[in-house]
This record gives sequence, structure tokens and C-alpha cells, in this order.
Amino acid sequence: MAIESDIGAVLSGFGRFFLNPVFYLFLLFIYLHYRRQMLLERQLFAVRIQHPLEQTVRSLGMGIVGGLLISVLAAALGIVIQLQDLWLLWGLAAILALIRLRYLCFAYAAGLLTLFHAAAKLLPDLTHTPGIGSLWSLFIQAKPLPLLGLVAVMHLIEAFLVRWNRGRDASPMFVEGQRGRIVGAYLLHSFWVTPLALFVPVEAGAFGGELYAGWPFFGTEAAAYGLLLLPSVTGFSALTQTEIPARKAGHISRQLTFYALLLLGLTALAVWWPPLILLAALFALIGHEGLFWLGEWQERQKAPAFIQSSRGVKVMAVLPGTPAEEMGVRIGEVIVRVNGQAVRNKEDLYPALQANPAFCKMEVLTLEGELKFVQCAVYAGNHHQLGIIVVPDATTRVFVDMRQASVMQLVKEKLEKLNLGA
Repeated sequence: MAIESDIGAVLSGFGRFFLNPVFYLFLLFIYLHYRRQMLLERQLFAVRIQHPLEQTVRSLGMGIVGGLLISVLAAALGIVIQLQDLWLLWGLAAILALIRLRYLCFAYAAGLLTLFHAAAKLLPDLTHTPGIGSLWSLFIQAKPLPLLGLVAVMHLIEAFLVRWNRGRDASPMFVEGQRGRIVGAYLLHSFWVTPLALFVPVEAGAFGGELYAGWPFFGTEAAAYGLLLLPSVTGFSALTQTEIPARKAGHISRQLTFYALLLLGLTALAVWWPPLILLAALFALIGHEGLFWLGEWQERQKAPAFIQSSRGVKVMAVLPGTPAEEMGVRIGEVIVRVNGQAVRNKEDLYPALQANPAFCKMEVLTLEGELKFVQCAVYAGNHHQLGIIVVPDATTRVFVDMRQASVMQLVKEKLEKLNLGA
């Protein structure tokens, strides 16, 4: 069958996907996540910075593009996955999430599944052991190489989505710094609904044959293939105290791209020399964990960016639809003068804005260290609403505890709250 018709089958599968109720459950989960973040912003700053519905719609649009790219790239690379392997993958991911939420990523589950598969082949007699025999048989029958290939493709497209998003969903917050000082930070947290259409071996499927000589590259030859429509959520989360969200997103995107390409290369080499699959599995695990620790180390090597400046008032966030946004004030810039008056802290802003009730002129120090002049009209009754959130100072007492938590810890905390209210 021609490549065009098979890719057409993938595209038609996306239309049927939208009848899946799980798709709408994922959308609801994403909306509630962004709404919870909005409520946190209101608690910290008494204003709404992000708009959950707008974020959810953006998540849907970007996710559909990402899901289509993953599906087409997986099909072109010949990634054919056994249905039972997906169940194993989901089960391992769910168990790992009980240890720590970030372990929910398929990179960890696919790496572990590969190691369990290797162990099962070395100890086949355990299939007769009561209790674990059936599960051990599934590990022996597993084909982990396509799963590792899929993980690589998903991370490659995730890197694309992170760069495309550029930290637009990031939320400002105050956190406790390394020395106990309260500093400003940004939580980059984006989720995308990525509908996937993957090829699976079936007894009688939509088509037989191959897309090209040697297809499927990652998988086993079968008499026929069918399309499996999967609801999926792709996302990432990172905290930065040292960079503006757009720059942090760029760094994360580059690191994810390098990780994905290297993992894809290892899995491709493992097709010709199977022992390399163990190296690919270890890299999927250790490499992904290394990305997390690399990000933590890089944050520790730099000074916090969102702290008071001796030059003026540093901008933590700019509220949408306000005079500050209209004037082009950016995150991380320093306001030096307002209406001709020097400002050194947030207490200086209000009197300076009152100096000219109809117009606002400001001198702003950019991230590049250059001075720029901005101005805009100020409407009656709105002269004090510039539309910025400034970095924390010595008087700031409220901050967010960003300790990593497992699912079990979150459940325990919830139960403790219920007991306190009893």
C-alpha cells in the first residue's frame, strides 16, 4: 500500500478519536490544573495573570499538532507496538508515579520494562511461579524496542512544543531561596492533549504489506496492521529562579532534543545489534533523570534573577491588558524613573505615577542592560494601575513550598487536612 494512503489512514483516525470520552476527561484535567494555578496566583498577588480557558484551548490546538506529528513520525519510522506492551507501560508508569510524580513519564516505564524483559528471558522458569507467572510471561513476550523508539519520538515532539510555547503558561510565584531568602521564581508548567494513532499488529487489519522495504523498522513483521487510537497527555514542568520563562523554555527544548535524538539513535542501532537495547534502556532512565538534575545544578550555579535591584524596581510579571503591557514592559526589566522621578522600590511607584494623572512616562533598563523610554496615556480613575507585579523584598512573608511530592504523600496530606477538620 502506498505511503500516502497509510498516512491518510492515520489522519482519518484522528477524526474518530474525538468520539473518545477519555479525550474530554484529559481536557477537563488540564483545565482544572490551570484553574488551580490561577487560584494560587490570586492568593499570592490578588490578581489573575493566566486565563485557564485560554490556556486549555491553546493546549488543545498545540496538542493536536503534536499528536499528529508523533503519529506520522512513528508510522514513518515503522514503530509498531503490541497492545499488551502498552498495558505494561501504563501499569509501570502508574506504580512509579506513586514514588514521585515526575516518574509518570514513559521514559522511566519503558526503560524498566526493557530491563524486566531482559531479566525474564534469563529466568524463564519463573513463568511457572504462582502469583507472578502470568506477569512474567508478559515480560518475556514484550517487544520493548518499539516502546523506546516511541519514547524518543514523543520527547522530540515535546521539545518542539516547549519551544513553540515559549513559557506562555508560566506562573510567577515567591519561593524560599537557598539561603532562606524569599525570591521570585517562575513555574513553567504546560500540558498538551496529544491524540495518537499508532500501528499495532492484528490478525486482520486495515492493511498488510509494508510502507517501504524493511518496514516496520521498530517492531516485528505481521500479516496485517491496524490503527490504535490513544488519548495521551504530553507535558513538562520546571521551576526557574534565574531566567525569564522564554529563555528557560529554550534551554529545556534544546536538552530534550539532544536526549530524544540520542535515544532514537541507540534504539536504531539496537535493531542491528540487539544487545544495545540494554544501553538504550539505561539511557532512557538515567538520561532522563540526568536532565532533571542538570536543570537543578544549572539553577544553583546562577544568582536569582527575581530579587530587588539597586537600580530601581524590577518587574516580576506584567498583567495582560494593562498599561505596562501596552508600553512594552517585559519580565525581568528594571523601572528606573517614572514621570521624571527616580524609583528605588515599590513604595516609590505610586507617588511617581500620581505626578502626571493623564500620562505615564518611564525609563526602563532592559535585560540587555540598555535604557529604553516608554509611555502611554493613563485613563481617569486608573492612574495607580500600572499592571506589574514586582519582585519580593524584605517585607515579603508569603511564599510557596515547592517540595517534590509523591502521589502517596499528596494523599496523606489530604487525609491529614480531613482529620484536622473533623
